[in-house]
Amino acid sequence: MSFGLNAHYPNENSAADGAPPGKVSAARLAPRVVTTGRKQTSNKPEYAGLDSETGEPVELLHTGSRLLMLRHMEPVQDVPETIAFVDTLAFSVVPPEEKSFHWLLEEMGQFLEIGPIEHRKGLFGFRYSTRFGDGAGVIAWGGESQNDRVYFSVQGKGCSMISRWADLADWLERHKASIKRVDLAYDDHAGRLVSIAWAVQQYEEQGFNAGGRKPSHRLDGDWLLGEASTKGRTLYIGSRGSGKLCRFYEKGKQLGDPNSPWVRVEVEWRAQDRYIPYDILVRPGHYLAGAYPCLAFLNEEQSTIKTVTKAAQIAFDAAVENGKRACGKLINLMMTVMQGDYAAVVDKLLRPGIPARIDPYSYHVKKAPAMLDWELRGGAA
Repeated sequence: MSFGLNAHYPNENSAADGAPPGKVSAARLAPRVVTTGRKQTSNKPEYAGLDSETGEPVELLHTGSRLLMLRHMEPVQDVPETIAFVDTLAFSVVPPEEKSFHWLLEEMGQFLEIGPIEHRKGLFGFRYSTRFGDGAGVIAWGGESQNDRVYFSVQGKGCSMISRWADLADWLERHKASIKRVDLAYDDHAGRLVSIAWAVQQYEEQGFNAGGRKPSHRLDGDWLLGEASTKGRTLYIGSRGSGKLCRFYEKGKQLGDPNSPWVRVEVEWRAQDRYIPYDILVRPGHYLAGAYPCLAFLNEEQSTIKTVTKAAQIAFDAAVENGKRACGKLINLMMTVMQGDYAAVVDKLLRPGIPARIDPYSYHVKKAPAMLDWELRGGAA
């Protein structure tokens, strides 16, 4: 694996230099070893500096005969913990002796609704896997090379069910679980602070340049139309190869509202030569703000329920509009054939289940279907 390092040891007496509003300089920390749960043979790093690709402090450590590169994530302390929320979590853990994935599912049942399970093929190098909670997450296990580890992953739907993040962090630490991936998100529903244009400007002005060089970027979506885009645009900063990737995308347009100003910021970390601390689940805002200099100014408190409600409403409205285009004329004909009998028409067309575009929010919609009611929203059907 190739990586770039700024060739210096940070000075423990140096302070972060002045920065204009909305930007902070890259912190320069004294060389130190963060406890990772792995057995270390030396307390002194062979090298300490900044990774020029991700902007994170990095150390080279001797572990036996191997030289280990270890990146560290840096939180910004003087921002609210609640300016971000966890949108993806994946970890692996070794169950107690003679126990396997059933034990882990039972344990995780105290934090989210496991619901029905659906056995599938192997996943991520594990021999077996199971999807649970109607798509809330996946669990994988088995395989000689996995050393009895069980892998557990939840994304948006599953994460939105979890409210006791501090308790989950304590559970992970108590069972010496290894966090493999975390995504943190920030939603600007009104596009007031964050927009695609703002993200592009920050990229051009070194706002993502925490480690000495500008990270790579990639564009996806309807960029040719610019602000007139109705399908939505995505700006990627960084790369999965480095284990740190940022996404700015027009979430409302992605969900089906061509006029929505809603923009989401997501930062994804993977445990590739990186220690992801349990603390990130408790203080997500601190870590999102510390991901890049330009994110340190974010200060708007995030609400998972508000985000789920907004997303479900947009997806529901888009699904209704699609249904109108696809079946509106048929329903009109059926009403004539059945002499205006609404119940008979509905009975003929009704199918069990929830449309796929609304399924990610089905857990909350089932508990509070009124969130989709047009009259209660103050709008019209």
